[in-house]
Amino acid sequence: MPTRGHSEIRKRPVRPGFRAIAGALAALALILAVAGCGSSSPSTKTATASSATAPGLVITGPGLQTSPGPWPAEYAHLLERRKELGLPPVGNEKFHIHAALHIYKQGLLLPVAALIGLEPSKGIETSLHTHDSTGIIHMETVHPFRFTLGDFFKVWGVKLGPEQVGGLTGLGGDKLHFYVNGHTLTDPAAYVMHNGDNISIGFGEDASFPHSPGTQLLREVEAGKAGLNCSATTTSKKAKSCMLKTRAKKK
Repeated sequence: MPTRGHSEIRKRPVRPGFRAIAGALAALALILAVAGCGSSSPSTKTATASSATAPGLVITGPGLQTSPGPWPAEYAHLLERRKELGLPPVGNEKFHIHAALHIYKQGLLLPVAALIGLEPSKGIETSLHTHDSTGIIHMETVHPFRFTLGDFFKVWGVKLGPEQVGGLTGLGGDKLHFYVNGHTLTDPAAYVMHNGDNISIGFGEDASFPHSPGTQLLREVEAGKAGLNCSATTTSKKAKSCMLKTRAKKK
């Protein structure tokens, strides 16, 4: 039998199966690469969304409390914060309005500190203040001014932002909810308060606290009742000053 020559070996055809397998492996690698890119995109978006914070103003200043509450009136840095705010002075009040603030934690009403913005022993008076722990906010000054809820919390000495009240943090679900006159408030620190505003802040499930609490006390204060010896006006008409009682005690 004749022996095969080298020329016969070189002419031997390549098996077509090898080319098919190589092509299939390349196609599979491409499919896996595309699928891997596609699956990573949603997880990235989800992580970004979960780490996002609500937009809005966060107040700053010395002495702001970040405890879970209730919060006393902070006096140690009050003069510094008042200077930063640039609030108009009290005395000969021609602008005099009120708002009501209610803060709930897990359905329980927290007291709003008495004498926020007032320190009679040192003769400190701020045009944005409280007299008792009922949550009635008094705004009285020599001329109209756009007091914000953030201004009040800064005078009080409590941290406030779109998802923070003191040490209470988070927004929605079983965290913080903000309402004014029964409507959702999205940027609480920047909100300009108006006469008769009914502000409700709750920490916990949304259904655990009233969004529009009763305003009987607020109406009595507006009428000059409730033992606070003051009434409201948004014009040049003379109002009964809430500061008269405080000044009388100092004498």
